[in-house]
Amino acid sequence: MSLPTISVSTVIDTYYTLLELGIEQTFLENKSGISVTDLENPDGRVCISKLKLLWDIAYAYTENPAIGLYVGEKVDPSRFSVVTQASFQCKTLLQGLQKYVRFFSIVNQAASLTLKEEGELATLEFRFESPEFYSIPEMERMAASALARSQYLLGKRITPKYMSFQHSAPSYIKDYESIFSAPILFDQETTTIAFQRKFLDTKINLNNPHLLNVLTDYAENLLKKIATKGNTQDQVRKFIKHNLEDNDALDVKLAAKKLNMSRHTLYRKLKKEGVSFQSLAEEVRQAEAKRHLEENNVSISEVAYLLGFSELSAFSRAFKRWTGESPVQFRMNSVSK
Repeated sequence: MSLPTISVSTVIDTYYTLLELGIEQTFLENKSGISVTDLENPDGRVCISKLKLLWDIAYAYTENPAIGLYVGEKVDPSRFSVVTQASFQCKTLLQGLQKYVRFFSIVNQAASLTLKEEGELATLEFRFESPEFYSIPEMERMAASALARSQYLLGKRITPKYMSFQHSAPSYIKDYESIFSAPILFDQETTTIAFQRKFLDTKINLNNPHLLNVLTDYAENLLKKIATKGNTQDQVRKFIKHNLEDNDALDVKLAAKKLNMSRHTLYRKLKKEGVSFQSLAEEVRQAEAKRHLEENNVSISEVAYLLGFSELSAFSRAFKRWTGESPVQFRMNSVSK
C-alpha cells in the first residue's frame, strides 16, 4: 500500500525555521530528502515519511522538545498554502473553516479534519488514519499554528475552551499552558480545538470574492490530481476506516463523492484493481477488529460498536468467520504473547 503524501506547505515553516536557526542547507537537504527547490513548487508534495525525518532533525539540532509549538507560533503569510489562502478569502470564520476542511487532504493525506457545532461550542477535530503517521511535534505545530493564524486573520486571538491531544502529557506542559491558555487533555481519541461557537460568525477582514473563486478553482484541481494518484482502493480504505461507526455514512455513493468521482467511475476503478467496495469494507473491519483486540484498550462490546455492528453477537460471528477464533479467544492469545 502506498504511503500518504503531504503538501510542501506542511513542512515549509519547520524547514525554514531550521535554516534560520543555522543548520546548513546541504545537510538539511541530504538528511530530510527535501530540497529548497521542492519547497518552491506550490503544488509540490512529499511522502509523509519525510515529515518524521524532518522532525527528528529538528529535535537533534535544537535539543528543544517543544520545537513543534515554537514553529507553530510563527506566522509568515508568504508561506501560506493555496488552501490557507482560499480559506482566508471567505466572508466569515465559519465559511473559512469549512473551506479548509474541504481541502484538508491536500495539506495532509494521512489525517482528516472535521468541524463540528454542538450547543455553545464548535470544535476542530484532527484524526490520523493510522497511529504510525501521528507525529507529536507536527500535531503541536498544527494546533499552535491554528491559533496564531486566527489572530492574523481576525485581528484577535481565539482563546480555546479546551484543547485535547492524542498523545500523553509531555514534560514541557508549561509550554502548552503558555501558548494555549486553556484546559488541556491528553491521551484522547482525537486532537481537538474547542472554542465558543459564536466566533464562527466573526467577519474576515481579508475577504476578496474574486480571489476566493480563483483559489477555490485551483484547490479543486489539486484535489482531483491527488485523488487520481495511487490506488483507488487505498483511498477507499481510508474512507471506510473513518466511517466504520456510522453504517449510514459507509456508502459507496458517499465514498465516490468524497473522492470527487461518480459512483459508476468508482465501481469501474475498483473492478479494474480486482476489488469491490464490500470486500474492502470487510478487510478494513477485520484489520481494525484485530488492532483493537490486540491493543486491549476497550471492551469487546465497544469494539463491536466502533466497527459498526449493532449487536455483539453479529460481531462475534463475523470475527470467527474471519479468524476461526472468537474475539475473546483472540484477545487472550494476543495478551499472552
